[in-house]
Amino acid sequence: MKYKNILLVNDNTDDAEIFVSVLNAISHEIRSSVEESALEALKKLQDSKICPDIIFLDYNMPYFDGSGFLKLLRNIKGLRKIPIVLYSRNSGIMLQDEIDKFKRVKFLKKHGSFKKLFESLQKIIIGKKREDCDLKL
Repeated sequence: MKYKNILLVNDNTDDAEIFVSVLNAISHEIRSSVEESALEALKKLQDSKICPDIIFLDYNMPYFDGSGFLKLLRNIKGLRKIPIVLYSRNSGIMLQDEIDKFKRVKFLKKHGSFKKLFESLQKIIIGKKREDCDLKL
């Protein structure tokens, strides 16, 4: 498994619950944490209260959006190399400028379907599609 410690920064609790449910369906070895505020997430990252292998970041959040989060995160030594996945309903084309500005930033469109989110996250987290998955979706 490529990533075991996952941080989701997302102000929408429904989206966060679905995301965590999908992570649990992928593997019970995954440890996930959710922060509803980008500022709170940055604070906990700086204080080493959370130490993710990868961060999924909702781009559109109130007060402090994904772009601001990325700028500050990439200026913190020790946190610069954490891969980031912008997780948004907006298209990847709209966010391409942000993705191009920063290293180790990818895009994942929010899916309304559990199955589609499962398949997308599985590819990212495990690194390949599991052929032995017997989960009925």
